[in-house]
Amino acid sequence: MTIIENIVGRVAVLRGGRYSVEVDVITTSGFGRFAAPVDDNPQLYIAEAHRAVSEVDEIIGPELIGFDASEQELIDSYLWEIDGTEDFSHIGANTALAVSVAVAKAAASVKKMPLYSYIGGTFTTELPVPLLEVMQGEDFDYYVLVRDIMEITDVVDAAVNLLEVVEKPSLEELSRASEKVGSELGLEVTLGIVQKKPLPIEEVLSTVEDHNVSYIKPMGDEDLFLELIAGTHGVFVDGEYLFQRKGILDRRYYNALSIKPINLGTLTDLYNLVSDVKSERITPILAEARYESADEALPHIALGLRCPAIILGKDSVAKLNELNRIAEDLGERGRLITFEG
Repeated sequence: MTIIENIVGRVAVLRGGRYSVEVDVITTSGFGRFAAPVDDNPQLYIAEAHRAVSEVDEIIGPELIGFDASEQELIDSYLWEIDGTEDFSHIGANTALAVSVAVAKAAASVKKMPLYSYIGGTFTTELPVPLLEVMQGEDFDYYVLVRDIMEITDVVDAAVNLLEVVEKPSLEELSRASEKVGSELGLEVTLGIVQKKPLPIEEVLSTVEDHNVSYIKPMGDEDLFLELIAGTHGVFVDGEYLFQRKGILDRRYYNALSIKPINLGTLTDLYNLVSDVKSERITPILAEARYESADEALPHIALGLRCPAIILGKDSVAKLNELNRIAEDLGERGRLITFEG
């Protein structure tokens, strides 16, 4: 049975020594657990995490006991009602996400289904391609992407080989090395770059055009995005900067959008945004937050929502291993699609 009998919160430690809330959802015959990540608040002290635990134990938990965990949309909408604000500023987006994902995990466990299949259904077979962080530089953070990927481990092999020949985060060196590594592995190995500070439009354009770059997350105004879309071919231009700051969701400005679940609140909110992104013919890419636990749900959510790619940090071993397990679970049904901009 999927009727919720108890909800328990506790403090969870994230990478980087940050704190968040972990939630257990117990049904009559199922169990779900999720530790929420934290993105842009490096000063989340343990007192804040304890406050979130109190919200779960004293307010949210008692309200949700007796609900059916399979009624995801109903529970997620009730979390908004409990919060009473427009942005989860009362109970916190991380608390809402922890409860929401734990509820889905509990319902999936009752049905003895993997989380990705519970979220996405029978025909969920297209594995998200990993963009794996390799280095951090002054102007950009650098990721490795295998465009003609055959196995999840192809990305790991490419990243390891890249780091063996490049010691410092230089775009020129990484570009040359990625082409060399790709030739040695028989794969199309390319770079992803995330802009960290404003740069002249011409410099950003030349950076993409003159190097082995297939993905960029720019930082700038609309003109930069328009120039990148017009001046590049086969490159993913990620519009997170415009979307977060100006609410722009428009294919004319960008063709990809990285989405961090922590910025949305609940699984239902995440599903709705991914659907809106797809309706604009923009590629949704699920992304880790800055501070994550070792929880393995993110690959399941990306696959269940049919996001073609997933952005992972260089220390995201648990999520990479889980993605590999999912590929094994799907067997011949599983497909890794060529990731083209």
